[in-house]
Order: sequence, then C-alpha cells, then structure tokens
Amino acid sequence: MQITSTSREPLARWIRQHRDRIDAALWDDGHVLFRGFDVGGLDGFEDSAASACDALYRHYGDLPLASASENVYFATPYPKHLEIRFHNEASHTQTWPSRQLFFCLEPASEGGEWILSDGRRVIERLPAEMLERFRELGLVYRRRFIRGLDASWEQFFKVGSLQELRDKIASTGHEIDASSENDVTVSYRTHALLQIPERDTEAWFNQVLLHHPDALPNEVHALLSKHFRRDQFPRTVFFGDGSPIPTEWVRTIDRVLTECAVRIETQAHDVLLVNNLLMAHGRLPYSGNRQIRVALGDMRDHAAVAAGELA
Repeated sequence: MQITSTSREPLARWIRQHRDRIDAALWDDGHVLFRGFDVGGLDGFEDSAASACDALYRHYGDLPLASASENVYFATPYPKHLEIRFHNEASHTQTWPSRQLFFCLEPASEGGEWILSDGRRVIERLPAEMLERFRELGLVYRRRFIRGLDASWEQFFKVGSLQELRDKIASTGHEIDASSENDVTVSYRTHALLQIPERDTEAWFNQVLLHHPDALPNEVHALLSKHFRRDQFPRTVFFGDGSPIPTEWVRTIDRVLTECAVRIETQAHDVLLVNNLLMAHGRLPYSGNRQIRVALGDMRDHAAVAAGELA
C-alpha cells in the first residue's frame, strides 16, 4: 500500500491520526510506503516510528546505531554492487520485530530498490515436501564471530565477556563454542515458518538465503572458501537436526521468493513500514550514494510464540 501526501503533512502526526488504517494495511498488504510527507529528519523519523509501533527496540546488535537515543540504526553495511537477499529481520534469533521501518535520506543514483516477498504466498508455492520437512525439523543457525569480520559477539549480544555471554543466553537454547575471545561460534535452533495466531495464518519466516553458503554471491563464496571450510563459514544454516539443506532446495526457495516479490523504487524522504512477520525484505544492487536509516518495534519472543502466546 502506498500513501502519498500532496501537502507535505508531518508524517508522525498523520500516522497517529490514522493508526487503525495503517494497522489494517500491514496485515492486508504487508507494508505501507509513505511518500511526500514531511518526515522531519532523523528525530522526525524516530517519532514516526514510535507512532507506528507500540514500543521501539533499542538493543539490536546486528545493525550499527545511528542515533544517541539508540532507537535508529544504519542499514546493513553491505557492498553496493551485491544484492541483499530476502530475509525476515532477526528471525535467526530468539526475539524479532513485528514491525520495521526504513527511511530514505538519499536514494541511489541507480538501483537500490527495496524488495519485499510475502511469506504467506511463499508457502503456497513451495513444494509440500519441503514445507513439511522445514515444519518438522526447523532450522539451526550457526554464527561464527571472528574478530574484525562482521559484528562482534560483544556488539551483537550486548555483553562484555564470554562469561557474561554464557550467563545471558544459557537459558535460551543457544550453544557456544569458543576457542578464544577472537573466535566464538554460537548456534541457535528455531523455526523456519512462523505461526501467527491472531490471524490464524502461517508465513515463511527465516534467513536461509542470508546464511546458506549456496545462496552467497559467487565472489563472496570464493573469498570465504580461501579461508574457511564450507561448514565453518561465518554464517551457516542447517536443518534443525544438523543435516544439510540441499542446494536445489535453496535454489527453489530463492526462485519462489523472487516470484512473490514486489519492487519499490526509493525516493528521498520515503518511509517504508514493513510487517516483518509476513514480509521478507532485501535490497537490489546500486550505484552512487544511498543513505537509509532503520527502526524496529513491537518485539516478539520465540518462547512465547512456541507456547501459542502473543509477546
């Protein structure tokens, strides 16, 4: 859904006045694009995000902070000539946002479109055999935190020592293998599809295309292969029993998510609000400068969802 202002109305105020309409659109269409509004810079974006969510999230370790309030983040730092593959934000962790907002400060001179894929449509198109296996086994994500490569484990988990890390995640099902503070591997078992009880529906909800080696761009795969065994890549994902996800299945997942995708060209001051429970998102390659800021809100918890409760 796109909502365009012809009079540059203040976005935060408009959202507060039309919150019911926005909430409905997020379930029907999975996203709302606000265009032509007066966002009011980063402070106004944060106010808009707070108006669109019941509570913002300020403890996310996978994106670099962009504000002193700790409620606004920079977008994923990733080479501009490579596509960011479809993923549901934080679906590889024990908590994830129901809503995510993106603010375009400066659009790319070429490319850089947002791409969204509806997880409800995805499960309608994936083969039944695949869906049953993913439902039965779930996924286990294995993340290897190597000093100087990607976010550090201290940043990601907001801790200062390995003992503090163990104490923090001991009860959440994480497994830790630390040869040293410079090489820490954390594994986490979770679902591949998400049950959404308030809508009595199910959606494809994971980061298979961000973590599986066969989904990596060729140049990234070749670079990592020079330094690591395939099963020791910094990010990997398996079925929940530790068995490999077949290459052809990964290709099928990629194809189906692409078939279900919508592409959104970005303009300066656009704000995109996404239902993260339903929509996987990504970013196409681009040239020139591109400045995006991000906010997350209305967190859900894996344990609560597994118990059929709303977080």
